[in-house]
Amino acid sequence: MKDPTLIVRKLITELRDEMSDAARELRNRAAWDLECPVLVIDARELPKRVLKTSVRGLTGTITTSNVIDNPLLRSFLARYREVGAEEALDEFMNGPEAEHFSKLWDRYMEERHGQGMAVWSYSDAAKFALKSKQCFDAGEIACIAITEGEAGEAHGVLTFSVDSHWLS
Repeated sequence: MKDPTLIVRKLITELRDEMSDAARELRNRAAWDLECPVLVIDARELPKRVLKTSVRGLTGTITTSNVIDNPLLRSFLARYREVGAEEALDEFMNGPEAEHFSKLWDRYMEERHGQGMAVWSYSDAAKFALKSKQCFDAGEIACIAITEGEAGEAHGVLTFSVDSHWLS
């Protein structure tokens, strides 16, 4: 696995100018709320893109799933990375929790068809919202980087924060 710290440092160095407006906006806020700016960096393709959004707007900016957090679906996705789609799907569709899995799978596929592959879950987004509050209190802007995935994964997600004074 690539070192996440090095990836974040490189992104901050490369994209500091694009990140600075959001940091200035954050510094001008008196209190944290759901309209506080956060940054999303899409580093999967060149050129890398920096998207400024708000805590509230995050799930509209990043494809978010209602079902990906389900333990059964997580087990399937882990198995999928081990043995491939066909074998994993066969195991889960014919396994002891086949009926439950089938319903989850249908919902997951509806989400994928309607909005694309999810980057994270709603619980991940809620955790990040809490992190953004802690970052605000520390004078930092909360950031998410969507990176290329490891072998068998479509993407990676890194969350971090950057001192807003340094950025701006």
